[in-house]
Amino acid sequence: MWVFDFRPIKMRVRKPILIVLIAALSIVALTMLLADVVPPRAKTHGAMHMCKRRVLRYAAEHGKLPSSLQETQPIEGFNSSIKDAWGVVLDYSVDANGAVRFVSLGKDRKLGGTGKNMDMIGIFPSKRPDGSWSEEFVEWSQDPFAPFKNKNR
Repeated sequence: MWVFDFRPIKMRVRKPILIVLIAALSIVALTMLLADVVPPRAKTHGAMHMCKRRVLRYAAEHGKLPSSLQETQPIEGFNSSIKDAWGVVLDYSVDANGAVRFVSLGKDRKLGGTGKNMDMIGIFPSKRPDGSWSEEFVEWSQDPFAPFKNKNR
């Protein structure tokens, strides 16, 4: 005759192992929460950089600057958004000398401001001194990220 003992088996988990396990799970959870967080300024700067490339590709292909950012084509393999971090299409304009200007008014959508409300303005030359179109990676004459570079140090 078989006798079964249905009492639960008591397992003792040692305290140090439990503490290490909880700490490891906490680190993994925190890493997952913060892994894809991109600050709004960085996201907007990235959008301006890609818009610069899109505008200059358009100019090289069509022999003129686009009348709006919507005329340009996304660049395959990259996040080619024409919007700032708050989902608003970047303001695009060209002056009489061919300098292209992008503006994001920040989170508050008002001129001026500080922090997340601070405006970002990027300006670059669309043409070289010889009259040919600038390359996609032309330097900014006014870097939209410049006001933020020294504040974080």
